[in-house]
Amino acid sequence: MSEAEYRPQNRIPPTVLGLMAAIIGAYAWFIFTGVEQKSLFFYAFALIPARFVETSAYHFGAWYEALGPLFGHVFLHGGVLHIGMNMLMLLQVGPWVTQRLGAGRFLLLFFISALGGALAYILINPGSETPVVGASGAICGVFGAYFLSVRASWRHALADPAVRNAIGVFLLINVVLAGIASATGFLPIAWEAHLGGFVVGAAAYLVLAPRLAPGPWG
Repeated sequence: MSEAEYRPQNRIPPTVLGLMAAIIGAYAWFIFTGVEQKSLFFYAFALIPARFVETSAYHFGAWYEALGPLFGHVFLHGGVLHIGMNMLMLLQVGPWVTQRLGAGRFLLLFFISALGGALAYILINPGSETPVVGASGAICGVFGAYFLSVRASWRHALADPAVRNAIGVFLLINVVLAGIASATGFLPIAWEAHLGGFVVGAAAYLVLAPRLAPGPWG
């Protein structure tokens, strides 16, 4: 495929719109549903590390129940600001990464990143009963893919100071500052999921990405 055929498109791909619609729709249903259904939905899909401890009273009844929190936490959010910021971040890079990978591989990368973020949070906070919700870990994985896709290859991307600086700023905000905000009690941000999602998303891109023309930065 030539560079001329691979210029960024102005429209938002249906895949990104569909994913956003599913996340926003799940949030809207959660807000307006009854208290009992809300409690069941939250317990089934919120990521709670204690549920992954075999001796915990909250442990899953069957292994497949773990799939709900590992992937379903992306459909829960803590408020309008939370989901709004996540959707804006997804809009920022989702269309480009979808154009690079195609619809199927984009969705695969998104949910692999969600899994990576979830596992990172569980491993760093073993046995914690603090629930985590939101798509930010998965979206950080999309950003990881984006940074590697803005040049002709991931090697060219990492060799470019502009790309490395952008990665550094992104991690400073979403991991370091987010960690400080969480540690000080200013905001309950799961920086562990951000870091895990970013690393896993970048790694997944290396496996999923075809060889393509240079990205939007040249």
